[in-house]
Parts: sequence; C-alpha cells; structure tokens
Amino acid sequence: MDKFVTAGIAGHVDHGKTALVRCLTGIDTDRLQEEKRRGLSIESGIAPLELSSGKRIALVDVPGHTDFLKNTIRGLSSVDMAILIVAADDGVMPQTLEHIQILDFFGAKGGFIVLSKADLVDEETRELAEIEIRELIEGTFFEGKPVIPFSAIDRRGLDDIRINIEKAVEKIPDKDIKSPFRLWIDQVKTFAGFGTVASGTILSGILRQDDPLHLLPSGIETRARSLETHHEKGSKAYAGQRAGINLHRVPLKEIKRGMVLAEPGTVNPTYLLNVDLQVLKRAKKPVKNRQRVKLYLGTSVTNTLVVIMEKEQLEPGEKGLVQFRLMKPVAALPGDAFVICLLNVQTVIGGGKILETPREKYRQARASTTIPYLKALQEHNLKGFIENTFKPDFTHLITAGELARNTGFPVTEIEAEIRSRVKSGELLSFKGRGVLRKELYQKLKGDLPKVVEKTLQQDPLKRNVKGDEIISRLAPSLDEAPFQRMLAELCNEGKIQKIDGGFRIQDLSVKLPEEQERLVNLCLDYARESDFVPFSADTIWKLHEKKFEKKEIKRMLIYLRDDKKLVRINDGRFLTTQAFEGIKKKVSNVIVHKGFFTLAELKETLGYGRSVGVPVLEYLDSIGFTRREEDGRVLKTD
Repeated sequence: MDKFVTAGIAGHVDHGKTALVRCLTGIDTDRLQEEKRRGLSIESGIAPLELSSGKRIALVDVPGHTDFLKNTIRGLSSVDMAILIVAADDGVMPQTLEHIQILDFFGAKGGFIVLSKADLVDEETRELAEIEIRELIEGTFFEGKPVIPFSAIDRRGLDDIRINIEKAVEKIPDKDIKSPFRLWIDQVKTFAGFGTVASGTILSGILRQDDPLHLLPSGIETRARSLETHHEKGSKAYAGQRAGINLHRVPLKEIKRGMVLAEPGTVNPTYLLNVDLQVLKRAKKPVKNRQRVKLYLGTSVTNTLVVIMEKEQLEPGEKGLVQFRLMKPVAALPGDAFVICLLNVQTVIGGGKILETPREKYRQARASTTIPYLKALQEHNLKGFIENTFKPDFTHLITAGELARNTGFPVTEIEAEIRSRVKSGELLSFKGRGVLRKELYQKLKGDLPKVVEKTLQQDPLKRNVKGDEIISRLAPSLDEAPFQRMLAELCNEGKIQKIDGGFRIQDLSVKLPEEQERLVNLCLDYARESDFVPFSADTIWKLHEKKFEKKEIKRMLIYLRDDKKLVRINDGRFLTTQAFEGIKKKVSNVIVHKGFFTLAELKETLGYGRSVGVPVLEYLDSIGFTRREEDGRVLKTD
C-alpha cells in the first residue's frame, strides 16, 4: 500500500510559503478575496503534490501572521513532516520559532529548511542567515536537516527541494490503518444537490464508501455517502490521506471545523483530560493552578481550566501532570497532542500529550492513587499502570478495550497483562464484561450480609431487602455481574436467604418497637375474630375510632401478610392464614359432593353473599386452587 504523508509549510508571514507551494504544484493556496487583497494567508491552504516516484502527498500552507495563529495551529495539527521557510533577507523572525515549537508539540517527524528569497541577497548574507537558522534549530527535530537556498523568481533550489521531500517522505513511519477510523474536520462545504462535505487528514484507520460514522461531540449518526482524496473520487481512504467526505443527511448548520468524524463507538466526547504539560522556556510567566487558557487540540479550540496536580504553578521550561477541565466537550483520545495559548494573547505558551480521558475530576485527596497511575502512563509503564488502575475502592468492571481506549496502551498488551493477573488470583474475570480486584470483591462480599442485617434491624417491618437497596448501601457503583455473583455465592453458603424477590438473614429475629408490637397484636386479634369474613385497614381504623394512622395499620397488615400470618385477597382485604385454609377446605368439600361451587353456595358455606364472596373465589382462582367453568368453580387438578 502507498504511504500517505502530509507536509506542513511553516514560517513567518511574507517569507514565501505560498510562493513555494505554487512553484511545486502550480496551485495558489490563497483562495480568499481578503488573502488576495492583503497579500498574506489567512486560512490554511491545501495542495496535492505528485513526486517523481509517483507518490502523492498533501502540502498544508499555513498562515504566518500572528493574527491568524489559530488557523496556523489547526493547519499544523495533523502534519507528518514540515518544510520551514525562512527568508534570506529577513532571517529568523518571531513566528519562525513559534511554528517550530507548534510542530514539535504536534510530533512532526522530519523535514528540512528552505532559505527563501535567495535572489535578493549576496552569498555572505545567505551564509549568515544559514548560521542563524542552525543555531535556532538546535535541540529540535530540524537539527541536522538540510538548509536549501531557494528563489521563486529564478527557481533555484527547486529540484533540491523536490529531492529532499522524497527523502523525508521515505523516513516517515507508516500510518496506523488497523485502529478505528478518525478524522479532525478542518474544512466544511456544501454543494447544491450534493450536500455537506467535511474534509481533513485521516488520523487512523480506513474509511470505505457507505461506512457508518459518528459526528462528535454532537453524536449525530451518518455515513460516508462518497469520498474524494486529492480531488479524485474513490471507494476507500487511508490513514494519512486528505479526504473529502460527503455526509448523509447532515445539514451544514450541524457541523463545523473542530468536530470529529469517527467509527461509531470508538471515541467518547469528554470534558476532562489528564495530560502531560510542558511549559515553553520562552514563556514570560508561569502557568498557575486554576488558570484559564485556550486549548488547541486537533482542529478544535476551547477554553479550559488548568488544574496542576503536584504544585501551585509550572515555571517556564517545567513539565507537570495537569487536568484540563474544558468549557465544551472534545472527541479526543490518549496520545493526542495539544498546544495552549493565553486567553487574550496570540502566543503559544506550552503543549504536550493527553495521558488519559478520566471519568472524574482530580481531587487532592486522591493524589496518592491518581499521581502514581498517571506517572506510569507518562513512563509508558504497563505493569505500573495496571497495578495503579485497580485501586482498593474501584468498583467498576474494566475491560482491556476500555483501558486501551482511555490510555493509548495497545489492547493486546493489556489483555496479556490482565490474563496473567487473573491466573495469579489478583483479579477476577466476569465473562467478557471486565475484571475486578479479587481483594475488593471478597471485602464487599463479606460486607453484604451485614448490610442486609442492618437494613432489617432499622426497619423491623421489612421482610426482606431488595437487590437495588442492598447495592445502594454496599457500593452504588458496583457493576451488576459481580453483585449477582456475590448474592448467588452467599445464598449457596447459607449466609443470606432469597425470599419473595428480596434477601434476608436466615433465622434473623428482629423485635418490633412496643407501639408497633401493640398494633400488630390488635390487628391479628381482630383478624382471628373475623374468621372467614375478609376485612380491610379501614375497618380496623374505624373500629378503633381513628386512634391510629390508617397508613400505619396498612403497614402492620402487610407485615403480617409477609410473615405468613395473613392472606391478602384480590380486593385488598385480609384473612388469617388459618381462616383461608378453612375456606379452601369448605369450598373443596362442596365441589367434591356436588361437582362444582356456585355463587349460590356462598351464604350457606361461608356465611356471606356475592359482594364479599366473589373476591374470595377469584383469589382461589388466581392461586390455582379452583378454575371457573360457566357459572361455577371446579378444583384445578392439572
């Protein structure tokens, strides 16, 4: 497969970036009327370049004026290599250094320097300019790279530039086509009868025509209706290529530069980023804890709060662990590079890489567990990372895929490490749903019966404790799979008992408060006196001249029902268990002698008529004791 490379054309304003691109490709990347009028680039321009080898690369001509730094950063965010332009008559200028620093933060892998406008100076001036450049690039990825004199007027140096582009492209590592597709959008257009087209450089993966896509952070579902690479239609686009994607049913108002197109389910937008931040040596002031800055990530721009983890400020030249708390969500992944600028000043003050996309805000109280974990990510120490991931209080199940997505470690390496720890007994596996620290599992399992017992003692009227209440008291964030395993194991061990859809401690005796005990006995005495006649809470309430709360009487009756001392029939009235068994026997005797039981039998058999008797008979049907046939009931034998 061909190698796909994007080269950034960087340098100070009016140093000849656009002129070089025009000489190489024949394309004028200054498209806007304002760019023509002012004679400078405002937006990044894209031009395809075919090399003598047949390879095709994309040149990104970025603005050089400080007023358009935002567009410069966006343009350089996805380049693989760079051609730094320095005018021989001007020499190194402020944006020259700034562009090098931006490229360095974004991880450009190679390139070279072009000493433009060589026709305007003599040999001695050119030599002095080259010395100045070589001093500037010491310690950067440009160090040791060629410096090629060039003139857009007489075309000197153009062949050398082409040759060095070929050499630089050969050294660029192959792109990641195995990871899911992802692209930062840097251009959006709409065409009548065609729809919305989003363009950008593919960061990873392969995109095929009609593949489903998510537009993030909005989450809109769409698909790639058609594709273009280097202005040519195709059915596939690969990591490293510039691609224009015609999106199915995405209105122009729903999409903008700075959004992401990704394979569904592979990127979760986030407001939180844990990062490794480097403050530039040339920054005039330190970055302070809880300072607000402008964050450039891919082609997105957002304000963010800087939370420094180990100190109160990072001095110029210092590096540190930081959490960014963003004003709006971004669809970022671990390993993504970023730069930061002051809020109201167009200058880069630092940059770095995302270490992880965390679930929660950093708290100083958790520094002892959070910082070792992040330092393991900094050092790319997988064993240290795994050890610090499964913290003593971390009750979520974690999968290898989730860890890879949140941290950037290869999923195969994480899986191997997890398997080793499951085998050693350090972790427990839950059938593809994830793993949990065994020590934590055993602790929670030991605490579970205590939670059940305490809950029942706090409310003696409860017959059991439902699963939702147990988990909310035990560990609210505990996943369902380990919780269900605990319940099953504890039931098998006889430590808890499943009853009526809930759980209790076997043989646990809980004494009611004196007032409730009195009311329970009063209700039970009345139930016994009622014998075969069903009664309600309202009956007792009125009988005792409303001395008790009706809802409290209802609670006592339900308690007696749960304790198997009362039966609640279909109309909500109650009978004692003994009375109900007597009713079953009387009804059964009538059916045995007569073959069926009709409503006419109620008065003689049970002592009451239809209004009281029908709900009793319907309840007998509902529990499967009798079955209705025409005008009567028969015993249900099947």
